[in-house]
Amino acid sequence: MDRVALFARPPVAGRVKTRLSPALPAPLARDLYAALLHDALAALAAASAGERFIYWSEAPSAGAAPVATPPGVRTRLQGGADLGARLAAAFDELLVAPGDRAAIVGADCPALRAAHLDGALARLADADVALGPAADGGYWLIALRRPAPALFRGVAWGSARVLAETLERASVAGLTVATLETLDDLDTPADLARLVARAAAGREAPPARLAQALRTMGLLPPAEEPGADRA
Repeated sequence: MDRVALFARPPVAGRVKTRLSPALPAPLARDLYAALLHDALAALAAASAGERFIYWSEAPSAGAAPVATPPGVRTRLQGGADLGARLAAAFDELLVAPGDRAAIVGADCPALRAAHLDGALARLADADVALGPAADGGYWLIALRRPAPALFRGVAWGSARVLAETLERASVAGLTVATLETLDDLDTPADLARLVARAAAGREAPPARLAQALRTMGLLPPAEEPGADRA
């Protein structure tokens, strides 16, 4: 069976998207992350996988912005001492029988669509691992067709070496890797400025909830009303 999963944190002010400071105060960074979560969940729900999951870093508390989980998306908690251990444990849960395939994404990539998830799983027809490189040196997706805990041990998580170190570990383990397109995460003020500039120029359309959040913050102009007269 094909399974897709989203790794996420509860959207609490001061605990998510902290690198966007000082461009955005903590409550706005929280709202931006909540919008990214909604859009990532929409991509998850639209994917063709047989099962879908959201893995929270911890149980959402009363202080978290509300996030509606789409029907069919099941909730689990991450378990492990660091991100690598949590990813390895999740893949152990997602890959339970021969022929299973699984992909895990984060909620940091505005360009994520269901087609990316479907495409990553399809690449596992002739590769052991599929990786979606992020422009900052990490990755926005990893997909496996069997557990590979060695991929996640000793990686400098949060650094620009994450992708390179993962590729090195795959090579040592004798695993073949399919590389997907490189996409941008939204982590820093520079990332935000680049996204807004592309959207304003019509070169990139942010997903629905992110676009709404950016308009609410005044970073994008209001959406045109359907049928509105043009000058």
